[in-house]
Amino acid sequence: MTVELYGEIVSDDWVWLYELFGIPCCCPKQVRDAIKKLPEGEELILEINSPGGDVWAGFEIFGMLQACRSDTEAHIISLAASAATTVMCGCDVVLASPVAQIMIHQPAAYVEEYVNNDGAQHLKNYLDSVKASILNGYVIKSAGKASRKQFEQLVDDSTWMPVQNALELGLIDGYLDLDDDAAAAIAADGGLRVSNAAGISPAPKGLLARYEAAVRAGTMDAVPGHPVSIEPSPAQKTSAEAAPLANQTDADLLGDWHLMAAIELEKARDVQ
Repeated sequence: MTVELYGEIVSDDWVWLYELFGIPCCCPKQVRDAIKKLPEGEELILEINSPGGDVWAGFEIFGMLQACRSDTEAHIISLAASAATTVMCGCDVVLASPVAQIMIHQPAAYVEEYVNNDGAQHLKNYLDSVKASILNGYVIKSAGKASRKQFEQLVDDSTWMPVQNALELGLIDGYLDLDDDAAAAIAADGGLRVSNAAGISPAPKGLLARYEAAVRAGTMDAVPGHPVSIEPSPAQKTSAEAAPLANQTDADLLGDWHLMAAIELEKARDVQ
């Protein structure tokens, strides 16, 4: 059985919102349902092309895969970044397209309020703990091919890597549909490291604000089970301010990760 994990990894609770705006996403329920329906003795294949997303959803899928009694295999079709790498590491075998990319980086948290020194320290402790869990998955998958210290450095550097590098580290086990001669031809190190975060869709809260603004502006009907109050709360934008938000595109909400990636690429070219 094959399960397609395309797009951003989100919790089950937010799938409706991503689907509403036509943003590709995947969630733990897809894997949970597949495992329940998997005939005894049949292999479960996860076809992955994802920029990552919710770390907890990624951890949940990892746990389900580790507990699965059937053989599991991940096929990296194009991209496995951020939380998607945790998902792939939960599989018994990971195979990747020769043109695929693997990207690992530190976890991040969005803070909506002022934070004092104590709060900042608590946040750091929290993120350090999450990073330790992410590293556990990489170390287990690597099976001794790379040390925890190596992975921590790569995570701290926000590292993009071609498949030959991922194979050397033990994050993948082989290539998809590639004979021995072709595999040998790409065995050399890729040689270029780009440091930036993977670009993903707006966070659920950003999409929720966009949904509520559209309903208030009359450009979208409320989704059953997800009502919107006529007037926004004091913490939200006024209807007049929110109306432009209802018409924003995904690109408007993505942030500047793509700009930073372009800058890093230019820096890399300059030093070669």
